[in-house]
Amino acid sequence: MSPQRGHLFGAFAAMLFVGMSWGANLPVTKVMLLHFDLVPMAAVRTCAAVATLALLLGLVEGWGALRIAIRFDRFVGLGLMMAGFFAIYATGIYYSNPITAAAVSVAGPLVSAITVRVVTGAPFDKGFGVALSLTVLGGLILASGSLSGAAHLTFGGGEIVVLLSSSLWTLYSIKAQVWFDRRESQLHRAYAASLSSAGWLVAGAVVAIAGGWARSPSGVTDGWVWTQLLATAVLASGIGSFTWNIGANRLGVAVAALWINLVPFFAILWSMAYGFTPNVYQITGGLVALTGVVYMQGRKLAAARTA
Repeated sequence: MSPQRGHLFGAFAAMLFVGMSWGANLPVTKVMLLHFDLVPMAAVRTCAAVATLALLLGLVEGWGALRIAIRFDRFVGLGLMMAGFFAIYATGIYYSNPITAAAVSVAGPLVSAITVRVVTGAPFDKGFGVALSLTVLGGLILASGSLSGAAHLTFGGGEIVVLLSSSLWTLYSIKAQVWFDRRESQLHRAYAASLSSAGWLVAGAVVAIAGGWARSPSGVTDGWVWTQLLATAVLASGIGSFTWNIGANRLGVAVAALWINLVPFFAILWSMAYGFTPNVYQITGGLVALTGVVYMQGRKLAAARTA
């Protein structure tokens, strides 16, 4: 196997882990919100993710790699973009109908692609239009499984906020690749951005708790609840952020964004552990979306073989 093809297979594995871990994060988060308020929960999760990334970075690259070499304004900016995405996305979910939010979010890869085009001016990869069409079609089929069973379908306005939040995550992904020295690993980049994001979220949680707008997480004493929260923090927020950076670096942010439509598919599979049974629309939609990302990956592998 050529180094370039191995490089792309590594990206495939990284993005598959992103889909699986972020998919698991969705049903677990719904359960966690029964026990925690959102901003304090996000702060706890991000701190756990930072601890995980710091441990991995120290073991792999040495403890000196924990030093933040990026300019302070860029360090603060990366964290603000990451924390801002979490806050804006959560606000959109709060003011939306979850079913319609799922339906409109399938256009997230399109928003990401447009953002990449506007920010960088880079042309889309060949075959991107076909892959985007397949992933959006798969997402629409998947969402129709929920839409078909909705007795009262409403539009709360937050659905558009959820969709547009994809643009902020895309902007973070772009800057995470260009603001660091090229010698810095993707693990270090994920650690630095998460550390800065944790600072913003902890500050927000302290203000929210002091102002009486949120409950302190210290009031939750159920060990199983904490186990689920920390497990998703390590896998989704920590390692998931690291593997996302790998995919964004090797495939490009626009192509990596295609994988986001697999998150609901994996969320459905993980939800089976909570007693949820998927229907044929949801399974079919996930497979069609998977076809789109496999198609794009196949084109990249073919290009690597002929290069």
